[in-house]
Amino acid sequence: MSVGNLLQRFFTHRIIASLRATTAESAVQSAQAVVAGGIRIIEVPHTTPGAMRVLVDIRRRFGDDVVVGIGDVSNHEIADRAVKSNAQFATLPYDNTALLDFCHKQRLLAIPAGATPREIATIAERGVVLVRVFPAAVFGGAGYIGHLRRALLDVHLLAAGGISLDAVADYFRAGASVVTVGSGLFLSRNGRVPDLESLTERARQLTKALPTPTAP
Repeated sequence: MSVGNLLQRFFTHRIIASLRATTAESAVQSAQAVVAGGIRIIEVPHTTPGAMRVLVDIRRRFGDDVVVGIGDVSNHEIADRAVKSNAQFATLPYDNTALLDFCHKQRLLAIPAGATPREIATIAERGVVLVRVFPAAVFGGAGYIGHLRRALLDVHLLAAGGISLDAVADYFRAGASVVTVGSGLFLSRNGRVPDLESLTERARQLTKALPTPTAP
């Protein structure tokens, strides 16, 4: 799948589920549960136990029906292992031009992160279409995304970091093109992991509230 087609999938489905799991097996099971609820983009944090195996398993199970990537990639070694495990995208915790160049050469869609308007604008000026705002909740949540949206009209923003299920709609209303949900989806209010049936229902409720797709 080309980078352009991948980006279109992001702008169509608009929600990324960032797995939270203590084993590779539970990560794959959780992915299956949220896919059953309508989620179509899965991020596997590179710190997930057996992360590369999880990538391979999810890709094998769902093929191109689900977009799967590696999360918070900070070096070439992780990116290279992810490419070999059939990852389709990589999120970065900050701007890293050398790593971006490496991902581009490997045809791996890289989504770097910025926090301030200057950081985000600098990334976008290099031709990056989708920029990750991280950690969004710490910097002011949906209100901050709204300020960025008004200041940076031509940049597609991916909000990530500390976003609860209840806040997802606020981020979309503020102007986020894509929103990542991690602990807010995979952990309940008491910090426990919901059963798989509950995960599916949480994902279903989340996707029901999706706004219309955005233009790339």
